[in-house]
Amino acid sequence: MDWILRRESAGADPEQDIAAEMALLEEVLRVPQRPILRLWRVQPCLVVTPLLAHRADFTAAAETSRARGWPVVVRRTGGGPVPQIAGTLNVSLALATPRGEAPGIDPAFRGFADWLCAALRGCGLAPETGEIAGSCCPGRYDISIPAEHGPRKIIGIAQRRRQGSKDGALLAAILVHAMVWLDGDLPDGIDALETFLRDAGASEAFARSRMGTLQEIAGVEPVAFEEALLAAPF
Repeated sequence: MDWILRRESAGADPEQDIAAEMALLEEVLRVPQRPILRLWRVQPCLVVTPLLAHRADFTAAAETSRARGWPVVVRRTGGGPVPQIAGTLNVSLALATPRGEAPGIDPAFRGFADWLCAALRGCGLAPETGEIAGSCCPGRYDISIPAEHGPRKIIGIAQRRRQGSKDGALLAAILVHAMVWLDGDLPDGIDALETFLRDAGASEAFARSRMGTLQEIAGVEPVAFEEALLAAPF
């Protein structure tokens, strides 16, 4: 795919970094000729959905979490609450197509997941796609890799869409996003997330044995995965 590639390191404000993802939808509607691939990182934070933000205890819990070093950011793509640890790589692909030719939600998820899995195979691994129960933000397109006691999730995927037009043509903009735990202290992030959810009145316990980072489980370094991702066919 002939995309515009953007690599971005973490900025000072996770909320701004995450909000920039949604701006990709508007950008590809304005210039639909080429998709945009954004490889980006954020400072450690907890990412939640608008539904959780409506809870009465949300604001106080978010302030307490920020004081502990884990700011809380509300995202507009789907899914559940997740920790963005220091070793997380975010992969966002935005594209616009004629509205009648836009792939369905599942085909868009499958195509994106297949590309990520191809990158993992390029690292010598045998990835699997399917929901990992007990993980943060479980979904049908979770990507896991084999581990001693069963598959462990390292990637979660979300999607967002928007409609628009350009020169009289009706367009559909599609944003697919993957959160890849490459390295870092994932248990610390899960601890912070569980504490925040408890304080917000939405307690949830996660199975740490069902998740992990690529480096921890398979010994693959972050740069190797990024190189494999850009080399994999889409």
